[in-house]
Amino acid sequence: MATYDLWILGESNISISGGKTLDGITQGDGSHLVGETITLDAPAWEKVEIDDDDAVFADNDGSQRLAGGQTIDGVSYAGGTRVEAEYKLVLEDPATGRTYTVVAFNVNNSNPAYGTVEGLAFIGPPKDWPPVGTPLRVVSASEGPRQNDPNFEYQDHVAPCFTPGTRIATPLGPQPVESLRAGDLVLTQDSGARPIRLALRTHISTARLRVAPQLAPVRIPRGSMGEGLPERDLLVSPQHRMLLRDPLCELLFGETEMLAAASHLPWARPVSPAQLPGGVEYVHLLLERHEILFAEGAPTESLLLAPMICDRAPPGILHQLRAAIPDLGQPGGTGWQRAARPLLTQRDVAVLTGTALPRGAARRLSA
Repeated sequence: MATYDLWILGESNISISGGKTLDGITQGDGSHLVGETITLDAPAWEKVEIDDDDAVFADNDGSQRLAGGQTIDGVSYAGGTRVEAEYKLVLEDPATGRTYTVVAFNVNNSNPAYGTVEGLAFIGPPKDWPPVGTPLRVVSASEGPRQNDPNFEYQDHVAPCFTPGTRIATPLGPQPVESLRAGDLVLTQDSGARPIRLALRTHISTARLRVAPQLAPVRIPRGSMGEGLPERDLLVSPQHRMLLRDPLCELLFGETEMLAAASHLPWARPVSPAQLPGGVEYVHLLLERHEILFAEGAPTESLLLAPMICDRAPPGILHQLRAAIPDLGQPGGTGWQRAARPLLTQRDVAVLTGTALPRGAARRLSA
């Protein structure tokens, strides 16, 4: 039995024409949706962890169980609850003619079992979800995948590759980072709600990642920062810093809170360029001063304007900064920012989380 990740969009973030719902009603093959349109209302993807004795997310497979208690689309389910791919849909974007293959995610705890469908999962490479806000026509529906169908393995389902979809804390609640613009307010640890000065984006192609894999993101697993944070897996650029707070910080360095680069954290996992066929997009939020923000609930940093950015910024970011702030760093011009917290070196992080502690203890550091 192995544990697999499946990313879904909950039913509360989906609109269907004709007053229809995802639920199977009197059948479990999705035929009630043919001819209707399905619109994804928000990129609020959720990761579901599933124990399975094979690599296919299928219909009528009694071995597929939730790997521990989980909350899906706001509803809590006990570990061991059976889940299935109730039916398959093919959606078409009328504007482009492109089609998307979708499976209905069913928590098998109703009578009949197909009476509820809790969300949709999508087949395709990382980040290849349908566009949000576009009505997609349901062109066909059929029973869910069989257990031996090689086209519906867990690895074939779309998964996030970076920040689009990452939720940033704002006065209006968590918002997808890609939806934030200059002037929007975000919540900070030290200054309350503060406006974004610049929202910068850069895309790094797969070809570039192959020759410069150090530019690929790292994954910070859900709960690895302590206190259940981050609330979902968090993908950030290698040099993006996370806030650490722990008695050992003060004992070793005389500071209660410090910032560490994500790539230096022992629980962070590098993402292979092979997992990013569409490349990777980085989104950086610049505020008037360096601040502590909250991404998936975990404290992290805003973009720090410091001399080191000239050497470490992802390709394209420095160009955008120079265009927006021509006098950046020049005498009498826009000055560099002071870091919101002291910055840990790679050696400091090793002492704090590795050398001085067994690996298991490192995971108990607080965020």
